[in-house]
Amino acid sequence: MSTLQGWEITSRASEQARVAGLGPWRYTMRLSRKADSNSLKSEIVGVVVGLIVGTASVLFLWRWKPTSPVVWAVALVMSAVGLAIVAFHVLEAVRKYRAGIRGVLLAHVHDGGLVLERTQGPLHVVPLDEASLQFVAWDAGADERRREQLWITGLDGTVGAIEAWSDPECNELALLAAHFGLDPEPREIDAVDHARQPRML
Repeated sequence: MSTLQGWEITSRASEQARVAGLGPWRYTMRLSRKADSNSLKSEIVGVVVGLIVGTASVLFLWRWKPTSPVVWAVALVMSAVGLAIVAFHVLEAVRKYRAGIRGVLLAHVHDGGLVLERTQGPLHVVPLDEASLQFVAWDAGADERRREQLWITGLDGTVGAIEAWSDPECNELALLAAHFGLDPEPREIDAVDHARQPRML
């Protein structure tokens, strides 16, 4: 099998795989499509909503010129809330950019491991003899969905995760897990507190 989803290995991923001695390339798949899409939409919607809330309050004061101090105070608070919403989503976008979550996430699968590549960000080389993989699933509670994740633990103890949302993505993650000898059915675990969740790749 040469490719999945029509993706080919990139030159920089191929070079890193060669240096790490991962062996022959088998296929490449795109991961985290839904998560990336949701994240982008959330940031855009957040900025738009914040701008609407902030500017609507200012326009109200400018157009109607209320005399009540209470109305002025409420309008100014709403403007501050709008600006805070904009700032939060802009800072979240900057945080993800600095963390390297840019472009699409590709998994280049080799016999001896894989290379995870953000097409506009960094590469993560995962030799099987230097990392442990876990395929897990847990109930996120308020999200009202079951999260399936592939956890990758490096020699230094750091944990990164790949998450699947839709059924096709869950099937792809199961295929990836099975390729490396894991059970294609994820292991059920207790809900993970937000502060303890692994870093998304």
